[in-house]
Amino acid sequence: MHREIDQIVRQEIDLQGPGVAIAVVKGGQPIYSKGYGFANLEWHCPIRPNTVFRLASITKQFTATAIMLLESQGKLRLDDSITTYLPDYPTHGRLITITHLLNHTSGIKSYTSLDTFLPDIAKKDLSPDELLPHFKDLPLEFEPGTRFLYNNSGYHLLGLIIEKVAEMSYEQFIQQHIFQPLGMNHSYYMHHNAVIPQRASGYEKTPQGYQQADYLNMMIVYAAGALGSTVEDLILWDAALREERILDRAAQERMYTPVQLTDGQTEDYGFGFRVTSYEGHRLVGHAGGIPGFHTFMARFIDDQAMIVVLANMTAIAVEKITRKIAQILFAIPVAKRSPVTLSPALFDKVVGIYDAEDGFPIEIERAEDGLMLRGFIEERLLPISGTTYYASEDEEVEVHVADEQNGVFNSLSLHIPMYRTIKATRKSS
Repeated sequence: MHREIDQIVRQEIDLQGPGVAIAVVKGGQPIYSKGYGFANLEWHCPIRPNTVFRLASITKQFTATAIMLLESQGKLRLDDSITTYLPDYPTHGRLITITHLLNHTSGIKSYTSLDTFLPDIAKKDLSPDELLPHFKDLPLEFEPGTRFLYNNSGYHLLGLIIEKVAEMSYEQFIQQHIFQPLGMNHSYYMHHNAVIPQRASGYEKTPQGYQQADYLNMMIVYAAGALGSTVEDLILWDAALREERILDRAAQERMYTPVQLTDGQTEDYGFGFRVTSYEGHRLVGHAGGIPGFHTFMARFIDDQAMIVVLANMTAIAVEKITRKIAQILFAIPVAKRSPVTLSPALFDKVVGIYDAEDGFPIEIERAEDGLMLRGFIEERLLPISGTTYYASEDEEVEVHVADEQNGVFNSLSLHIPMYRTIKATRKSS
């Protein structure tokens, strides 16, 4: 396996640039742990298994676990209104529960989808309470429980509820009730100005070369994405969940149950974990993206297996690396695809800009022998049919188009196995 993983990583990263730390657990036992590339380009410090990365949204499973711990202690109930703990929070006359926050069905506007977030809010020196005015009074995007829409505001509010109920800071609660009892001694709240041993620097790739990632105030990211850890500590985390040392099986199964909307439909998300499968292997996991860092953790709970890939550059395809390692781990054969020939007129029906469900654009352009996808990932698309395309460099990634009107397709879904399916609608001109 070591040689095969080495080969996968060499295909995906520049070994002289930012890189990845990887850990693999099989049958409940750690079998692989290694770093590639550099944690700091200025000092040429190599990435090792004890390198500390920002986890980004992998943080959410720790926040959700903290809520479940407080529930087990009888200090809150998941079906309580959030105003039980945050009495001044405006719910616009609707019942918004803790469960709605956990599974992204509250309808509250996500602060990271605001046009002002990256150019303005992200760099401000705001406490978690001071961030609230930026989103709390905005109209709900939908009736609570009727839709799923990934939402960082919900997890921000969960952090405030933890602080109110536990009578300590979110950081203190995570340290005292999760990190310290589990021996996760290299896991932290990633304050920008803290001295954190073995901390990786975050980078972006530009046409001019590598550069330091933009600053992001970690007090704003808070309970939605401010924690950091190592692959070695995440092996401990996986083991503690599997061995029910942090939450019992019943509590975990609630976290791993897909959310059911009011119309009976389900979405592949539980509490802090995406809930899906890969080639017949049940999977709970999460991705994370934050300036300078890209992370992915996949727990195959029925197989007692886990793969975690932490990168200190957002452009590194951590989901793809994880998938390729899973193919080795479970001896999954990889099917090769061949494109069909389509007329230019059929390609033209797909070309355009589509608004994804969480507000980000997906652009489809004409390319030499097919189409080019930009947004979330950049890949050349090759046709399987007039409505289905696959990525030339990652053949498991598919784009499906539908709803043809006036000579163009108006809806698109981008399927990234193990990660998620992103739905988008053609942007009106």
